[in-house]
Amino acid sequence: MIRFKPDQSTLFLRALFKSSVLSCLLFCCVESSFSQLVDVSNSMSLVTNHIGGFLGSGVSFADFNDDGFDDLSFGHHTGELKFFIGNGEGFEEIDLGISNGEAESKGIVWLDIDNDHDLDLIVTNRLSSNRMWENVNGVMVDISNSCGISLSMSTRSYGISVGDYNNDGFVDLYICNYHTWIDAVENELYMNNGDGTFTETTAIAGVGNNFQQSFQSTFIDINHDGWLDLHVINDRVEMYNAFYINNGDGTFTDMAQSLGLDLGLYAMSSSFGDMDGDGDMDLYVTNGYDGNVLLENHLFDPMEAFSDVTMSYGVGEYELCWAADWIDYDNDSENDLYVASGITVYSDYPAINETFPQVTNSLYVNDGISPFSNGYEDVPDWPQHTFAVAQGDYNNDGSPDLVSHRLGIYASMLRGTPTNNKWAKIKLEGTETNSMGIGARIEVSYSDNFGTSKEKVDHVIAGENYLGQNSFWQHFGLENASHIESITVHWIGGETEVFDGPYEVNQHITLTEGDSSGGSNSNSVVEGCTYPGACNYDAEATYDIGSCDFECLCGEGTIWDVDSGTCVGSDDCPTDLNNNGATEVGDLLMILSFHGSSCSE
Repeated sequence: MIRFKPDQSTLFLRALFKSSVLSCLLFCCVESSFSQLVDVSNSMSLVTNHIGGFLGSGVSFADFNDDGFDDLSFGHHTGELKFFIGNGEGFEEIDLGISNGEAESKGIVWLDIDNDHDLDLIVTNRLSSNRMWENVNGVMVDISNSCGISLSMSTRSYGISVGDYNNDGFVDLYICNYHTWIDAVENELYMNNGDGTFTETTAIAGVGNNFQQSFQSTFIDINHDGWLDLHVINDRVEMYNAFYINNGDGTFTDMAQSLGLDLGLYAMSSSFGDMDGDGDMDLYVTNGYDGNVLLENHLFDPMEAFSDVTMSYGVGEYELCWAADWIDYDNDSENDLYVASGITVYSDYPAINETFPQVTNSLYVNDGISPFSNGYEDVPDWPQHTFAVAQGDYNNDGSPDLVSHRLGIYASMLRGTPTNNKWAKIKLEGTETNSMGIGARIEVSYSDNFGTSKEKVDHVIAGENYLGQNSFWQHFGLENASHIESITVHWIGGETEVFDGPYEVNQHITLTEGDSSGGSNSNSVVEGCTYPGACNYDAEATYDIGSCDFECLCGEGTIWDVDSGTCVGSDDCPTDLNNNGATEVGDLLMILSFHGSSCSE
């Protein structure tokens, strides 16, 4: 049997086909790389009846039933708290048997006060006492009267921050109060006693904030010394924001002035995120019509302070802004910024819209350079009055989603759309430290598909922005990462633990304190050919390093050519009698010319 090489026309058609397929693949890649936050509010039916109240109410995106799907919790201006459990596709409202009376709720945060690995709940209220519920075998028990928090009926409480400021393994509480001369109440710090009760230590710690009008605070280890510091914002130009540095002995010192953070503005939200990828946390503070402020962290370079870079990054906004959330919505490893706008008067929805027009919330896209670009094409043009926002991933597809506790009958939900960019979500389980790893710093080291090593950093924060709580799953956009090399966790208290990889990308990873050296890594990368049609396909392989072989697909006399992606003739072709690189008519004529002649032995 004579086997022929493909002629030039066949090779051309193959090349054309390959080019068309490549063009199609490139087109598809471009299309699937385009990310949007898609409005899915109608299908979610998150009925919140947020039609009244003063300056909004809080929202949490924490998985409170620990089933692996992020859940939603909403405050309410008449005390009717709303809870929705996630199921991977949407949400279902659930009655947790919790009554907040007729209080106008503000902050709503899930936390584990006793390290029993189920989540308890605290809610702050305006003109009513704050409340706390303990999760006892799945039943929420009101412990407000016994846990030690203030039961004052006139406190104007807003944001809650959770963190273990004394490193005893139990999370403590900081509550912001909007002081007035009628109700002279400082902010409150409560130390967790480890037995379900708290002791107020505000005066001892020195963090009362001097009877000012505070909306929100954040516990964060800003100087990486293993002790949680405390950032507090105030809603008056004459009441400067504070940054209390933890002295490690139960006391704090306000270092805001020397850090360049003693801002005097109508501050509503403080949002920490690493906007420039240098491993430290930058700060975005929302304001009124005079403009928001973006502060770049220089604590670890000669400047040793924060600098105002608002103008160079173009994120002033100049609306009446409330919550702001750093969110890598396209997983390109650069933190983008979502900013919400609202009003400052008592709400009477929908009549309020006639006097105060609604405003579309903004998305500032971080491309790794300044200024940020306007992401108006990637967010719905839906004007609304928004106060609290939070992010999670309700369908576990690796693209973060945003919920907005806007004024109206329904909350709004923006669903992230997956791209070709890679991601990882990490949740911590503390053993020596608090069970949720609150306060820890996580560093993800990864390699892109060119072999370049990179790093992403985030902190576990509970209670942030304006009356918000993000998911306990820390989201890391990893652009074109091939795998994760290692994950380093700086547990609060100063202990550092390295979890060696490699880990697969596009997955959920749970890290348990003290478990970095034990057992096998079920998330490890298996190198090999991942293409099912290849001759050496490995069903267990998770990472392809270009090892696929297609030689078995080629017929006799042909070999697989990597450059052209086709089977081509081998160098040894006995039918190419005239040596022109192909078997053609000329070769047949030469064979016929020897017809009838005898062959030599």
